[in-house]
Amino acid sequence: MGVKDEIRPLHPGFNYVLAILSQFSGGQRVPDAVVRGLSQLLPSQVANVQVVWATLPVEVRHEVMEALTTAAESDFELDYTAFGIMALEDGAAVVRQAAVELLIELVDADHTARLLAVAQHDESDEVRAAAIKALGPILLEAELGKLSESMALPVIEYLLDVLEDERGDLEVRARALEAVAHSSHDAVPGQIDRAYRSGDTRMKTAALFAMGASSDEIWGEIVIQELTARRPEHRYEAARAAGELMVSEAVRPLSRLALEDEGQVRNAAVWALGEIGGKEAIRVLEAMLEQADEDEDDALVDLLEDAIDSATVADGQVYGFDSEFDQ
Repeated sequence: MGVKDEIRPLHPGFNYVLAILSQFSGGQRVPDAVVRGLSQLLPSQVANVQVVWATLPVEVRHEVMEALTTAAESDFELDYTAFGIMALEDGAAVVRQAAVELLIELVDADHTARLLAVAQHDESDEVRAAAIKALGPILLEAELGKLSESMALPVIEYLLDVLEDERGDLEVRARALEAVAHSSHDAVPGQIDRAYRSGDTRMKTAALFAMGASSDEIWGEIVIQELTARRPEHRYEAARAAGELMVSEAVRPLSRLALEDEGQVRNAAVWALGEIGGKEAIRVLEAMLEQADEDEDDALVDLLEDAIDSATVADGQVYGFDSEFDQ
């Protein structure tokens, strides 16, 4: 046995995993044995886990779900597909919602049907909204030709029906707009416009998100206008949309946001400047980087360096409205 073999952590035995899981009472870090041991479960193991899982309090089950989601984001070798599908049937809505989030990277026909069923029939509006949100990336994959149109069509039709029901839950409807915006269906622009002009703050936020997700340049003028919106969530979504649409006329107002706003709005503006590129965007980003270096703001430095790299690639390839910023 070599040195690497000696220090490599052993995958815990399954019975040991079940024992640790059954004894976990929450309120502390989920044991690594559980985090690793619930990955890549066999069907027979899922059945055994389910017996133990049912004995745990809701709060503990939720803590475990959150720990698995965090672990999966940093370790791509972990695979919680089988466990997550089991948890979609949990009796607690908060656990089912966490299961949807745990499976967010799963994109195939079976999971699409599974999510659609949850979106249509779950008794919790929060779980339905989470499932609908998860359908957005799947529709994008279909739009890119990576999944069949026949699989996407029932999803699109359902989401459009949700949007037509103005008596439905607001968050469910907002998520439906954000998800269906990834589709090129003819009804999508009208739904975005209606939501934007509805007077409802949440639906307006969803509409701005949808404008960017739609990849449709018709929304450029509205996006630029919303960069100076009073509500920070609208400025944030407008900045993201400006970057996704690569609206070159947005460079100046985005620069003001990046320099004068703060938090997530500033970060979105920085990202958008990187996506759009051009000499003016690079100049602003480099000036911000110099200041961030002086302030020893490592997180902002990393964000700005990534944006400058993107802007450098985009320089000379900007498209959008005719503007003094076009290169």
